[in-house]
Amino acid sequence: MKAMITKPGFEQLSKRCERSIAKMSDAQAIVHIGELIDDALDASFERGAKRALFLLDQLSNRELVCTDRTLIEYFKANAWAALSDIANIRRSWSWEAPERQEELLALSRASNHPGFAALDKVRQCQILTNHANLLHELGRSIDAIAIWDAALKIIPSFAMASGNRGSGLKGYAGMVVDNRERAMLALHAFDGLRSTAAEGAVYDSADPQPAIAHFANLATELAAAVNIDAVRAMQDLDRGDEGRSKTERAYRRWCLKHRLFLCPLNDIGPHLAAATDNLMLPPLTEKFGERPDGHLPPPIVGFFSQISRNMCRRALCYSRG
Repeated sequence: MKAMITKPGFEQLSKRCERSIAKMSDAQAIVHIGELIDDALDASFERGAKRALFLLDQLSNRELVCTDRTLIEYFKANAWAALSDIANIRRSWSWEAPERQEELLALSRASNHPGFAALDKVRQCQILTNHANLLHELGRSIDAIAIWDAALKIIPSFAMASGNRGSGLKGYAGMVVDNRERAMLALHAFDGLRSTAAEGAVYDSADPQPAIAHFANLATELAAAVNIDAVRAMQDLDRGDEGRSKTERAYRRWCLKHRLFLCPLNDIGPHLAAATDNLMLPPLTEKFGERPDGHLPPPIVGFFSQISRNMCRRALCYSRG
């Protein structure tokens, strides 16, 4: 059920919606729009989020510095996220979700904007973390892990990146067939989740306690399912096939850096143990006559072949770039 807006709150938001940014400075306009987005989300006030998008388009017509243009894309993503939440799309199985598509595009533009590198480091991590979170929500967990890692390169103790990365790895581990790899993914998930409560963890909110409690609960679930100490003792990520020639060793390092090996361990970093294409299909069992059309092999084999071909194309794109 949507939150009810009391009359004073509704009137206040309506007045804020009517405010023009024509006489505001760029900085004042950005603050005003940001507050409008936050209030619209808190009050489930759809008109407020739509008004924010309109004002952002107006603001983008000005002569702005590069960092402000980056912030406009970030705020557009936040406005679309508010509209998505208000419309309850995040809890829907519908394939058609234009709000989420627009949010993802805006976050991608923000994180790749020329002004991104000049932003405050916390803001950079916010943009990247939101981008990764949405990718994970949409089922693109492997892409999300790489972007969480990018945020953690900027601020290694940024809690929302490490915690959500841990949550993403926890889900990813549940999809991995190999027991050893699944255990190591779970270990890295556990460490990421636990790091959010460590001394020096950086939070970007005034009250981090709900997030700390959420990540702690996920870590507790993992510890109950996995012998963390045993997995930590057995993992040896720095041992693997380095290759025989200098050229082969350089190529393997390059593939590890760009996460091109078909190995789940490569998704947590350029570890030598991941330098192998060991991603395999699980056992497939069918009954005789289960597919009356008689087509062979099973369709899933074709899908897997397409994945392999796409990975090869991706490697070629990297090498040509």
